[in-house]
Amino acid sequence: MSVPLKEQKVLLLRSGNRCAFPVCEEVLVLPGGDPENPVVTGELAHIVAESTDGPRGDYPLPLEERDKAPNLILLCAKHHKVVDEKTQYYTAERLRQMKADHEEKIAVAVREAGVPEPGETGGGTSYVKESVHSTLLPVLAMPAHVYGAKGDFCDGDERRIAKELAAVPYSEELCPFVIRSNTLFAFNNLRYRGGPFSKIVDADKVEDWQSRDWWLEKDRSRWYADLLNRTLNKLTGRLSLILDRQHKRYFFQSKNAGEELEISYRPLNQESLTSRKVVWQPINKRTGLPRPRWNHLAVALRFLRVDSQGWCLSIRPEMRLTKDGLTSIESKRIGGTVTRIKSRMFNYDLLEEINFWRDYLSGGRPRITLKFGLKQYIVISTTMMSAQIEWPGIPEEHAKEFRNIEYEEDLFSSAELADLEQDAQDEADGWDEREEADET
Repeated sequence: MSVPLKEQKVLLLRSGNRCAFPVCEEVLVLPGGDPENPVVTGELAHIVAESTDGPRGDYPLPLEERDKAPNLILLCAKHHKVVDEKTQYYTAERLRQMKADHEEKIAVAVREAGVPEPGETGGGTSYVKESVHSTLLPVLAMPAHVYGAKGDFCDGDERRIAKELAAVPYSEELCPFVIRSNTLFAFNNLRYRGGPFSKIVDADKVEDWQSRDWWLEKDRSRWYADLLNRTLNKLTGRLSLILDRQHKRYFFQSKNAGEELEISYRPLNQESLTSRKVVWQPINKRTGLPRPRWNHLAVALRFLRVDSQGWCLSIRPEMRLTKDGLTSIESKRIGGTVTRIKSRMFNYDLLEEINFWRDYLSGGRPRITLKFGLKQYIVISTTMMSAQIEWPGIPEEHAKEFRNIEYEEDLFSSAELADLEQDAQDEADGWDEREEADET
């Protein structure tokens, strides 16, 4: 083993003379009856083997990094043998987590013993105040009303009505709807004589409800969630994303098999746009040959109610794999591959993925505005929800600055914001949408 002495010392000191395998914690240096000649039973194990032929050796870690302390874990002989023989279960990710949990447990024990950290004068760990960003975008406004029109509707009519709405000339107005109990429900004001639903429903049979009342009812809260999901379907459809109904996610897809796709966006810490592949065939770094699959960036989107009145949009980055850029692969054959890809996504990488999706969904603007006609809309801020915390902080070698957290206002977004604020004031003043609908 060619592990440098310094790396061995770092590992031994952080491991606290205990096996890192969960529950074991065997003492690894024993007196042996002779205080001057102790017995060392511990073994330095590689998380990713020194060579590509060893346990987990095909993991994409540079060879020059494999003999360093972050890739080493201290184990007893028995558990060293276990993790190297059961590599399908004891993956590199699992061993890294095992190492991190063990070393943190040792560090906590040292702190509780009153031993000061380096740079401290004693009395515990030094803490810093920082903002932690989430995968959630705050919703600034929800449609104030839900409209319903009774008719001879049934569930089978939804496909027919969707085709009729698709034939309406394009506008910014989205038209999600659901049919429940022979009634068509929508966020759009169904009383408008010239609206997209005017030839589908009888405007004289339209009722309306306050959205906040629906949130509190069991059945109608589900219907409201269905309307929100269909709104996301409309938004992503206009952005050329494909809905994967089975896994409830949206993904990029090229027009032709074997064709890569690139998207321009603004990275988290850059002012200028850059291109990024969103459909591509990955290359095996070891052989230089294309892998027998295609990667597609994907995302799961979901509205969540965080309290009685507040909502947020959850963004969960995903990955879809296909044979050739078009043909899907059975989930059971690729589950492990997708899990490995996602497991290598650390804090900064995840934040960058969230940034990509908020940039793409909003077109790089401060807000995502989903319109359903006059004074009915969903407004989502593209500034990620965050919280102030006090904690030991990220190790300096992993700390990275975050910029572009907030997008700047331009003339168009400022004008849109002024209109939204005026609508909110009208709602507070008791604006009657029936009078305006009858005039239309």
